[in-house]
Amino acid sequence: MIALYPGAYKPPHKGHFTVVKKLLNGSYNGVAYDIDNYLQAGEKALKGDKRESVKVSKVVIFIGGNTRNGITPEHAETIWNIYKKYLGNIEIVKGEKNPMYASSKYAKANPNEKFYAITGIRDEDDLVDLKRVTTFKNRENVKGLVIPANPNANVRATDFRKALLSGNLDQVTDFFPKEVTREDILKIMKMLKSSI
Repeated sequence: MIALYPGAYKPPHKGHFTVVKKLLNGSYNGVAYDIDNYLQAGEKALKGDKRESVKVSKVVIFIGGNTRNGITPEHAETIWNIYKKYLGNIEIVKGEKNPMYASSKYAKANPNEKFYAITGIRDEDDLVDLKRVTTFKNRENVKGLVIPANPNANVRATDFRKALLSGNLDQVTDFFPKEVTREDILKIMKMLKSSI
């Protein structure tokens, strides 16, 4: 099974990193779904009900093609390439305006592979995001997979961008995965602070 993980990633943060890490080490505890049962699946995931345990061999990350607050797809790709050192088998695809459509085209081009289309959620407000699975309605080889965030993990890219602008290293480091070195964090901060 291959995981398709589309998003804006402006910038990628520890919540995104954790989803990929869990997918690759088998601890993801997601709930599979389709358009007919997305709400029930999301509610199950948030409650911690029965979960999927199919092995994921690779995660393909699709970076949205738009720039957000000065953060470009190239910035997101650079950060994912740094994270990749700590994660393992990931492929990074960037440039398409809509990463959902890019991931659907990827699945169409690989009809003999089985895929999960990943959506991470933090709370009930994110359940609407699960409707994105309609992008894959003509892809028999794709199922949605909802991954709930860790309890009290309310990490948002918007807050990450604000922290970067503040220049407070202690505040910013909270948005990075604990596995990433201080040198890598400083490299990312320098790159982003000059662009935001």
